[in-house]
Amino acid sequence: MRALNKKVMTLACATCLTVGMGAVASADTVDLGYGLYGSTSPTVKAVEVMRVPTDAKLRNNEQSQIISLANKAAVDAVNTSLKLQAPVHVEPMKGDVLDGFSYYQLQGTDKQGHHVGQLVVVDYSKNAIDQVIGMNKTILEKVPDAEKAAIKSSISKYVDSYSKEKAQQQLQGLKSNTIEGAKLAKDLKTINDKLPSQIMGAFDKMLAAEKNLSPKSKEELRSYVDFMAKQVSLDATHVAYKPVQTRYGTAVTGDLRGSLKYDGFRNTYSLIGYAVPTDKGVALQLLMSDDSSHDYWANELNQMYQTQSLKGGK
Repeated sequence: MRALNKKVMTLACATCLTVGMGAVASADTVDLGYGLYGSTSPTVKAVEVMRVPTDAKLRNNEQSQIISLANKAAVDAVNTSLKLQAPVHVEPMKGDVLDGFSYYQLQGTDKQGHHVGQLVVVDYSKNAIDQVIGMNKTILEKVPDAEKAAIKSSISKYVDSYSKEKAQQQLQGLKSNTIEGAKLAKDLKTINDKLPSQIMGAFDKMLAAEKNLSPKSKEELRSYVDFMAKQVSLDATHVAYKPVQTRYGTAVTGDLRGSLKYDGFRNTYSLIGYAVPTDKGVALQLLMSDDSSHDYWANELNQMYQTQSLKGGK
């Protein structure tokens, strides 16, 4: 009996050890949009915060309401921007911009410490891309010749509509670009010079729509926001993008490393993005983290996507 109990205990311990090791070594699956899925490395945990499936048949009522509201907000934002910035009249955006999206928190640990990243995935619809191409084409046709030379990167110069094949062809000829040092500092100065007025412009529109505040309260609030806007600035040490080959096909990846400064305080950040053409649209993935975790998450995504560089042609 004692021998039997010993065997049972040994088997139980072995089973617990096996299950425990399996739990430690297991990878998590994340939805990367339009039927694409990725697996984290065994040491990275993915926690789903929100997910709206691309396939409408797989959504519950709450998810359907969320995507409907998100699309309305996206269409309104695009059309508002067009009214303010488009040099000529273009047809407003219609239909869905987003076919789905998801949001995960990624957690990992190495000898440097604990790393946390926020992974946002957006399904950017073919419907929206085709309309953007059409808008760009209209602008190119109607703007004065002197302004056409400044619109060098418009995709509508090369395609009339979106397809996965056309997008991959364009990406294969894309030239890699890295901006650092003096060039980046010059670009940042231009951005920071305009930032306070842009913040106030957006705030004034919100304030004009507010009906519950007295004129005096609005003026006091505006003075406060105006003061804060002048204390905010952006900084960056590295901006880059390049075409790549991934397990999902030809894509483009880019990263931004920088910080947001306010009144002497500094918050650092890192953004790493991928855009993967699919038959139904472009799957966009953006991972946000503190700048100190940039290399950790860049390596994790390279493994997930099996990223290989392309030479680029243009």
